[in-house]
Amino acid sequence: MSRLMGVFLAFLLLLPVGVWAAKPSTEELMKRIEELSRELEVLKKQLKEVKASQEEQAEVVEETSDYLETVKNNMGKFKIWGDIRTRVDSTRAKVAPSYWSYFNGFYYVGAPYYRMLPMIDMADPGHGQLQEGYKENDTIWTNRMRLNFKVNPTENVNVKVRLAYYKIWGMSDDYVSPELFPSMSNNFTFGVRPSDSRLYVDRAYFNWTNIADLPIWISFGRRPTTHGAPSHLREGLDKREASPAGINIDVPFDGATIGYQYTWPWPGRIRFCYGRGFESGFKMPIDRAKDDIDFYGFVWDVLDDKDRNMMLILQLFKAEGVMDFPEGTWVMSKLGPMHVTTNHNLGDIYEIGATWLHKVDIPYLGLDGADYFVSLGLSITDPDKLGAMPVYVYDSNAQSGQEMNMYYTLLGGFSLADPSAVDTSTHTGWAVYLGARIPVPQVPGGKLGLEYNYGSKWWMPFMVATDDVYFNKLATRGHVGEIYWIQDLPAGEALSEYARVFLRLGFQYYWFNYSGSGSWLGEPHEINELDDMTAYGPAYSQMFIPLDHMYNFYMSFEVFF
Repeated sequence: MSRLMGVFLAFLLLLPVGVWAAKPSTEELMKRIEELSRELEVLKKQLKEVKASQEEQAEVVEETSDYLETVKNNMGKFKIWGDIRTRVDSTRAKVAPSYWSYFNGFYYVGAPYYRMLPMIDMADPGHGQLQEGYKENDTIWTNRMRLNFKVNPTENVNVKVRLAYYKIWGMSDDYVSPELFPSMSNNFTFGVRPSDSRLYVDRAYFNWTNIADLPIWISFGRRPTTHGAPSHLREGLDKREASPAGINIDVPFDGATIGYQYTWPWPGRIRFCYGRGFESGFKMPIDRAKDDIDFYGFVWDVLDDKDRNMMLILQLFKAEGVMDFPEGTWVMSKLGPMHVTTNHNLGDIYEIGATWLHKVDIPYLGLDGADYFVSLGLSITDPDKLGAMPVYVYDSNAQSGQEMNMYYTLLGGFSLADPSAVDTSTHTGWAVYLGARIPVPQVPGGKLGLEYNYGSKWWMPFMVATDDVYFNKLATRGHVGEIYWIQDLPAGEALSEYARVFLRLGFQYYWFNYSGSGSWLGEPHEINELDDMTAYGPAYSQMFIPLDHMYNFYMSFEVFF
């Protein structure tokens, strides 16, 4: 208001002198004052409008600033990254001349059962299904994409999620190796084995850290238990992306962890892990397991020194009450997809492992950042119960048949109608896994990888997930050698901290010493002993065709973003 009065007085002072000299009348003065008052009101109104506009603009600026600060805060706590790849494999497998199966096919049983039963022709067990020679798949293409999310809703809580899509070109499942390797879809395969075009939840868990201001954390959800160290090296990664080492376990499951991290005398951590492999629900023995199937174990990073690039991992797991068949879909030769369910708990499997990783410089060879590793694994298979599978035994001479039980247990073989003939002994297997990944200074961005692994007769790890399309090589009962080359590609300036584009080429050679690699049903036998097993009956039956050797060429184009 004082400003308005000042403007008014200045206006009066600027009036021509003649105006005052003329001695206007009172009426003229009043009229002039009224005009000035109206003009003053107009000025006041205009000033109010300007002030209101300025306040509105200030409010908008403040709201925008708050919004930008919120976005900045959330972006600082939320991360997203992933990878996508296309891969082509060319495979040739040599089938040993073996009488591989005691089962002739499947027989449909009518009311009241309405089911398919494995069928045995006692006059000609196996129905002459001698397999010999090579099985070939010239090219098989796959696509895989994985999306990772991490968010910190509070200072001491973080949530991590991985969605995965893994698909064979031209297929909606992984029925590409009938009778050679298992083709199935279940709780342990989603996101880590070839499937349809859907995104599956591979991992989803949260961590609560610094509990009571101590280096203790707890975690719940679908666990990060696939592609563990040291397999990340052959996949082109520099950091492990799973808690356990890959020598014993490469299976996703749901569970919980409690861990403790220490820094003296060197950095490390120890975790107790729990998981559920199968939920039996209400007890209905006709088609459900008698008990739940649980996992227990410890993973101890005895040493995890990032400054010296050294890591030592020790682990011990127990799978209690292992099922005969995981609940899900199974595709066998000529039968199409069929639903299988867990019917029996067969016993326990123990896994013990140790893995050492180290990155070193070798100046006299001109090598910087060469990785090498050594992994040792031990498995103990301890059956305590038998499973019983109904089969239809057919007498071709009498043109008749009957339903009988086929008995089995963990690595105990099969026995028709005689449960006492099943081997219920405890068996111990072992494995070794060695390798190195060496940068080649003469080729910028190039790395050469060399790996070898061996598994004994009774080696029984938990291997479902795999970087390869058919089979996790670490489950092999026998020898596997692999050589690969990783070449970073000049794809322009990296626009993300995760950005990488590279080509990977490799060759794998499998030399199987024993049958049944990766399977806990059926008794392993030396490959050269399986020739003409007709007289031995179901004890020598195999779930899948025994292979003598197999080699595989692969090439993948991979983008990390």
